[in-house]
Parts: sequence; structure tokens; C-alpha cells
Amino acid sequence: MKRRDFLVTSAAALAAARRVVAASDRVRLGFIGPGRQGRGLLGAFLRQPECDVVALCDVYRPSLDEALAAIAKRDPERRAPQIESDFRRVLDRNDVDAVVIASPDHWHALQTVMACQAGKDVYVEKPISVAIDEGRKMVEAARKYKRIVQVGTQQRSGVHFQKAVEVVQSGRLGKITFVRTWNYGNATLGGIVAITRKSITGVVINLALGSQRFK
Repeated sequence: MKRRDFLVTSAAALAAARRVVAASDRVRLGFIGPGRQGRGLLGAFLRQPECDVVALCDVYRPSLDEALAAIAKRDPERRAPQIESDFRRVLDRNDVDAVVIASPDHWHALQTVMACQAGKDVYVEKPISVAIDEGRKMVEAARKYKRIVQVGTQQRSGVHFQKAVEVVQSGRLGKITFVRTWNYGNATLGGIVAITRKSITGVVINLALGSQRFK
């Protein structure tokens, strides 16, 4: 065997070995709300060799279809996850270790609390809640049921944000009296769509609106 062929073969074997994760070390995930933000998270979790996506939940069928297509495109051999329209069915499943919550903001608190009660760990998108009291209930649930709960606030975990905080707090910029910030975005329109009863899976309009239906 030529040296070059040996190196290529060895590198491929090493990469394959790194992808093998024991079943006991795998995390089985249920996604609640695989819309635009949820599908972004889905792509990130699919790149983790220790993660298996076993359930997808949404009341909006097009979001489910796009998520399924993304999974199939990335790994055609991967078993398709179970589809649900009621997030409570995901929490009832014994084969779900943790849930990723990217549903509309007004659902974050209740779904997180119920997930903790069901013994699931949680990754929930920002904002953590729409009211301070809701956020406190989420913290209480995580502590009471001893669950791992992470909120997707990248401004706290991103290295470049941490570096910026360090620079400001170090005093290297002197006394700061005025700050101007801006954000550039180049995304296509999406996320806000006209949801009709034909696009809702079954008669579950209340699951889409939640507490907002009373307002």
C-alpha cells in the first residue's frame, strides 16, 4: 500500500470511529416547533453524532414537511421521526430524553415546565418567556425536577460577545457615555404566514393560539 493511500484510509477509519457513539450515550430528541428557527436548530443538532431526532411536533403541516425533508436530505438512511400535532404526546414518549422548544413565544414557559415535569431536559429558544413570573416558574420547575434547561440566548454564550464584554469592562475604551448599535439582516421573507384551517393539522387551532386565544 502506498503511503498516500495508507494515510487516506487511516483518516477515513478515524473519522468513522469518531462518529460511532454508544447507544447509552445518545440523546433522543423531540422537536416542538420546527419552523424557521426550529429548523435552524434541527440542522445544528443533526450534525452532532450523539443526537437522534425521534419526534417532530407542529400544528402547521408545511413546517413538519420541511423538517422531514431536511432530515432526509442530510441522511437518507436515517429513520424518519414520529410526527405529532400535540406537544403533550411528545412529552408522553419514553423514547424522548430531551426536547427542543422553538414554538411561538407565548408557549415557551408552559411547554418548558411540562417538559420538566415529564422528566425531559430542555433547550428552549429565546425569549425564555413573555412575562417575568413565567420565567421564574420555569426556573423553579428545572430545579424541582432536577432537569437541565438551556435558553438559546447566544448573546451570553457567543465567544465574540464575551470578548466585547471583557473589553468594555476592562476600561480599555475609557468611560463610555454613548453607544450606537445596529443589526444587518439579509433574510428572505418568511415566518409570518397566513395560517388557515387547511394548513393546521386536524382541529387543533387552540394548540396554535394557546393562551392568546383569549386576547
